[in-house]
Amino acid sequence: MRTILSICIAAAVAVIAYSGVAEASPCQGPAKTVQTSSAKYGPDSTFEALDAYVPAATSGEPVVLFAHGGGWSRGDKAQYRELGQAFAACGVAFIALNYPLAPQARADAAAADIDRAVNWAVDNASASTFSRTKIYLMGHGAGAQLVALAALDGKLLTAAGVPTRSISGVVALDGEAYDPSQLAATAEANPSRYAAYMLAFGSDPAQWKQYDCGQFLAAGAPPFLVVHGADDYLTSASYSSGFVDELTRAHDKVTYLQPDGSDYSGVLVNMVRSPDDPIFTAVIRFVSGS
Repeated sequence: MRTILSICIAAAVAVIAYSGVAEASPCQGPAKTVQTSSAKYGPDSTFEALDAYVPAATSGEPVVLFAHGGGWSRGDKAQYRELGQAFAACGVAFIALNYPLAPQARADAAAADIDRAVNWAVDNASASTFSRTKIYLMGHGAGAQLVALAALDGKLLTAAGVPTRSISGVVALDGEAYDPSQLAATAEANPSRYAAYMLAFGSDPAQWKQYDCGQFLAAGAPPFLVVHGADDYLTSASYSSGFVDELTRAHDKVTYLQPDGSDYSGVLVNMVRSPDDPIFTAVIRFVSGS
């Protein structure tokens, strides 16, 4: 399978084509034993809860906090057990999060809880063996928009008590609505998506601009790895490429990967199937700083 990787770093853009030859996987040697545990990062035992997958007999490894998809109103951390196992077996701690869902909570409330989970990770790093200085956010679908908002909105970070620059980077997979105000007009033509946006961002599209991730871009923002399957049947890759353009204009460090042959669920499915998957390899290298 041919994979096109569009690499955007600062203002430079390069396109690299792979023809059956992928970068060597960093997951070499026997898979690591995985220790699992569950905890609360807030008082709500359902929506402020997490499942941790930590490689045994290691210390100081990076940790990925993962926000599930589901159109801001569905989804559960339990769906990602195999993904957590795959990351931890490769030497990266993985924490699958629940967060409050629409319509009971708007997108900013969900993002605020993700920041509370970051604070939990900082406070519990030593006991859990992972690094408190290598904390990454990752989200899929609606979760991608939420982790971007959580990482960039300074007010949310301050309210959660997250120490400055605690978030080392963000991985955004198959995301949409990074600026929902840009989608208000076209969303009306798709009733199901429009309904999802109203639940997540409010019934007045004129107010959706407050959820624009790009408005919070500033010096010192964490680097981003943005991935969007070229064959995504649910969300257009233009959502991600448009956000990448904003990150690039703001001089943020951003890498954009758009794999051919991957649809909305395929990006995650392929990561679980093989440690040699090129997107999984790229994510592991990103969070490992290599």
